[in-house]
Amino acid sequence: MFMKMSMEKYFSKAWFPHFLIGLIAFLIWGKTIGFDFVWDDHLFITKNASIRSLRNIPEMFYSLEAQASQTAPLFRPLRTFHFAILNALTGKALPEPWIFHLANVLWHIIVGMLLFSVARWLFQWQTGVASSSVRALALLISIGFTIHPVTSEVVSWAKCLDDIMATAFVLAATRSLLKIEKDKPLWFPSLFYFLLAVYSKESAVPFALLVFGIVYGLHRLPLRRSVALTTPFLVLACVYMAHRHLVIGHSDQAAPISGTYGQTLIDMFPVVTQYLRLLWGVPPFCIDYSYMEGHQRFLSREVLVGTGLLLVFIMTTIWMLRRQDCRVAGIGFLWLGLFLLPVSNLLPMMQYMAERFLYLPLIGFLLALGALLLNLSRSGRTSGARFSVRPYLANAVVALLLLIWAPLSWFRSDIWRDELTLFVRTSVEAPRSSRVESITIAAIFRLPHMQEFLPGYFENGSLAVADSLPPEKVGPVIQTLIQAHRLYPDSVPVSTVLGFAYAETGQFPEAISLLESVAHRKQNDPQCWINLAMLRLDNNDPTSAREACETALRIDPENIDALRLELKLCLDGDDYQTALACAKKLQRIEPQNPDHQKRTHEIEKKIEKAARGRNPP
Repeated sequence: MFMKMSMEKYFSKAWFPHFLIGLIAFLIWGKTIGFDFVWDDHLFITKNASIRSLRNIPEMFYSLEAQASQTAPLFRPLRTFHFAILNALTGKALPEPWIFHLANVLWHIIVGMLLFSVARWLFQWQTGVASSSVRALALLISIGFTIHPVTSEVVSWAKCLDDIMATAFVLAATRSLLKIEKDKPLWFPSLFYFLLAVYSKESAVPFALLVFGIVYGLHRLPLRRSVALTTPFLVLACVYMAHRHLVIGHSDQAAPISGTYGQTLIDMFPVVTQYLRLLWGVPPFCIDYSYMEGHQRFLSREVLVGTGLLLVFIMTTIWMLRRQDCRVAGIGFLWLGLFLLPVSNLLPMMQYMAERFLYLPLIGFLLALGALLLNLSRSGRTSGARFSVRPYLANAVVALLLLIWAPLSWFRSDIWRDELTLFVRTSVEAPRSSRVESITIAAIFRLPHMQEFLPGYFENGSLAVADSLPPEKVGPVIQTLIQAHRLYPDSVPVSTVLGFAYAETGQFPEAISLLESVAHRKQNDPQCWINLAMLRLDNNDPTSAREACETALRIDPENIDALRLELKLCLDGDDYQTALACAKKLQRIEPQNPDHQKRTHEIEKKIEKAARGRNPP
């Protein structure tokens, strides 16, 4: 009795649930404020010149280039606008990661608070009572979302502010729509929030369809009135999509990932089982799902299981929407399904799935879970159409989930601390994918001491080493590359640069062994043979160097680097006829270069001199 009175005392205070949501969220995610920029943060933040000045804000709403440092098929102007504000607040020339991460945490807390308001309204509508236990369940559901491990990617990754903003505005629009009165359905605030949501991220567009489910299914407005209220949202969604199409130039992000549109849709069915697992917060988690195999057969086990689960989900949602006592759960499942549509490759995307795609749909899943648990907690019918509900079981189940999810989120967020941690841990813990491997290697090469060794890599991806670097600085480079080589023993860039590093310290046998293995793995890549030839030459083995160089020329007879090296080798070996052929070919390929003509004349003179020496007058 005392606990019940105490709970009612606290829940009678409007600030307490919101304070609790903010406190718990900050305890879980506050450490991310000290994290660095990673991955696409560089594309949308650090290299994005448009966010460096507030004068560029108008351009963000009509220019594709203003969204990122290079042309990217994304149009999320409110996120870019927000980035510009954050950058201006620091007063620094370059973006500071802490303020971007802080923004993610604060927006995530706002989402949790808005979800509490929406869940409280829905659960009270379902039960017909405004008890402290029902409000407690709404609070637990909102905390469950706030600390759910699948939200780790969105909260910890600065560039994902668009997901959080869109979700916050969708919840604000939903909250406004739930509070309309039947005789005075004021929908303008909801429409305004919807406008902000879609211009934050296109994933909010399906809310236009959800509007009908709310006004017709929950408010029980007449069909004609429900359609009239839904129409402005549909019109706004169409206007936004047309605007987005005009700015980007097309509606899809990329060509179908599986080659054809039909095959891509077939390959999406196995995603259903993955998303179902993640909705429950069940590991493993992964930052990149490009390891998923495409080109599935229609009758394969993975496709059939996913298809079956999807059909069960659709039929269950329809059944729940038709039942008065299950309608809130039906709205939750409808929310889940609708907000997964934008990431289902109905409009081709660049990937099959990602955990951040679940951020907005997860709300529907948790609302449905809470509503179903309320039904299980009912103790019998009252005289009316409602049930007498004592949701202690529901609260206990959700509380148990929170105890499981909280530590998972705490440890999962650490992977986003910095770029190297993110990709190396992913390479170790998750299934291998070529995409993650290439990004991990790029992160390794961008380390400060590696940049000093590879000065051109950050700008143009060049693997050319610095002209002169003291041996004491090459040592850490070698140690880093040895670790990278253990992680990726078949990586051509890692083996190549490690070979260069060995050569810088005079360890030519190790260097040549590495580059020989690279050349034999990439037999048709002339650059691998050129690198090997250069090391052999530095090791005073011109004969073997020329063999490697000639192999490169057989692969690509007009490779300029191979021709220049062959020219040098031939001149050093007094093979003037072959040297002359190389010089003339270089002159033909690069006629604007006067050095080739000069070198050709010099070689011709040496040939004439040699001929006179053999045939004196």
